[in-house]
Amino acid sequence: MRRFLPLILFGLLALVLAQRLYAPRVSGVIDSPLIGKPLPDLGIAELPEGPFIVNFFASWCTPCLLEHETLMQMHKDGIRIVGIAFHDTPEKTADYLKKHGNPFTTLKDTGGDEAGIAMGITGVPESFAVDSAGIVRMRHQGPIEDAGVIDAFRKAMTP
Repeated sequence: MRRFLPLILFGLLALVLAQRLYAPRVSGVIDSPLIGKPLPDLGIAELPEGPFIVNFFASWCTPCLLEHETLMQMHKDGIRIVGIAFHDTPEKTADYLKKHGNPFTTLKDTGGDEAGIAMGITGVPESFAVDSAGIVRMRHQGPIEDAGVIDAFRKAMTP
């Protein structure tokens, strides 16, 4: 029995690692070391005045398409959104926005990977609330799909 102990322990470790690898991404408001700190340099010359949302998206991302209608409504409601295309090309980004509409006040269609690293994103879509002083107040992982999340963004952007 003792000689099988390393094999049993290895098997258990492999099961735990496989479960973590294939577990779905957490969706919702999550913690970030950036909360309460100034927004890092994202390589965007002019950010919107006042509070805004930074949204990482991609033309190939199905959850991004799920949240797109919500982003369009938020834009219509006066919420400023900075869109950053992640792991995408300017051409595909332009086609995506032409087809589905452009909810972004400001768009960064190149260099999104570097901006994503600066913000510590783990995938797309991922969004951050930034207050009028340029301080990151909230991080949301996954698609923005309901009124509760939109309200959380509004509260986070207002001191």
